[in-house]
Amino acid sequence: MKNIFWLFYLAILIPFILTSCKDDGGGDYADKETQKINKFVIDNMEFVYYWNATMDNFDYRTEKDTYDLFDKILKASYDNELARNIDQWSFLTDDYQALLDYFAGVRLSMGHSIRLYRLDDVNVIGFIEYVEPDSPASEAELERGMMFYMIDGQQLTLSNYSTLLNQDNYTMTFGVLNLDYSITPISPSVELSATTLQTNPIHISKVIEYEGKKIGYLMYKSFIDDYNDQLESVFADFKNQGVSDLVLDLRYNGGGAVSTAILLSSMIAPSSAIGDVFINTAYNENLDNYYQTRYPDEEDLFTYRLESNANNLDLNRLVVLTTYKTASASEMVMYGLSPHMTVYQIGEQTHGKYYGSITINDEDVSDEWAMQPIVMRAENKNNSIDYREGLIPDIDRYDFLDASDFYPLGDPREDFLALALEYLTGVKPTGATLKSTERSFTPINKEYKISHPLEYDMRITQR
Repeated sequence: MKNIFWLFYLAILIPFILTSCKDDGGGDYADKETQKINKFVIDNMEFVYYWNATMDNFDYRTEKDTYDLFDKILKASYDNELARNIDQWSFLTDDYQALLDYFAGVRLSMGHSIRLYRLDDVNVIGFIEYVEPDSPASEAELERGMMFYMIDGQQLTLSNYSTLLNQDNYTMTFGVLNLDYSITPISPSVELSATTLQTNPIHISKVIEYEGKKIGYLMYKSFIDDYNDQLESVFADFKNQGVSDLVLDLRYNGGGAVSTAILLSSMIAPSSAIGDVFINTAYNENLDNYYQTRYPDEEDLFTYRLESNANNLDLNRLVVLTTYKTASASEMVMYGLSPHMTVYQIGEQTHGKYYGSITINDEDVSDEWAMQPIVMRAENKNNSIDYREGLIPDIDRYDFLDASDFYPLGDPREDFLALALEYLTGVKPTGATLKSTERSFTPINKEYKISHPLEYDMRITQR
């Protein structure tokens, strides 16, 4: 599929509601600027939106809040393929530059990734999943596995965690969770302030020599195409060192650019699969007709194939580590490769997003407003995807529930990685804690409330 996608731009979703618009010539009409943005939204969604057949008829003149209008469009978007009745991925924004920064890996962040659990019917605790280098969190000496339970002196609860954690400045109180579920505080508390960070999606890459094998380990956080050269360098190193197996850690990877997913998969796949189908794409009737009319001679109009790459490892199996945060382009790597090789999954059921979006912005309408609607459904070679749920693991595992020691990511004793090494070699690493605890927490799988709207994105751009 060559040069058939539009390249648009948009920005980060700012969590505020538009103020009330003044009527322009009558109480039933929005002001002219709002009408212009409304028309931009309706016209584009009617043409490109994957579930456009479910859209109601809206009058752009009378909708006084464009965000509310967009939400109404999404709430009408029901399809039996979805496990949810509402499209939770498409969004509207009015901040263009911040989104461009996000696509490039520039983010306002404290530099820590967190995982939340219900301690009981009311209270919530959190764990540090990983820490970005050269960030406020790393300067505060936060580490994977640290447990926190208070923000700004308030105990986290089901009703307040989203508000408390969705701030640019706060104080975290850490503690030790005792066997009776009581908490022993750890002093002092830690003050953090968000700063602008340049995120490198390649968090860890290393070769583990274990039981006579050289096993590559890659902890990959996001599919950012600006770092494709660095990703190829990682695989060049794996190949030069004679890696025979790969553990791909996608536990905290919410997706990103489809082009990068194709690149990564092409460097993993067996060489015999190069040139074969990676994914097929499906669109609504409007876009389907548009592409077929514009590109009548394009043989692979709706198909992406695995591509030749000098750094291809020619593997016949892949181990992937997952959580519910594993989404979109991350899932695409897994289901796109599964018809061609063994993809062995350790961890949690994934997020379950098999749909791609594009960025739509029209400078003639506005330099600031843009939207990111779902326009495409991805299918693997044999269309073996269950669109109602995420990908099911071969071994169930939860971060911070089943191991009493929290080893660093990439340490062979770390719970998930130890299971992967045991699968690949038949031998459990010495010192690994592969045992269940007596504690029974319930994960809170709704951290999208405190994350970026593109956290679970599969983004299509011009190739």
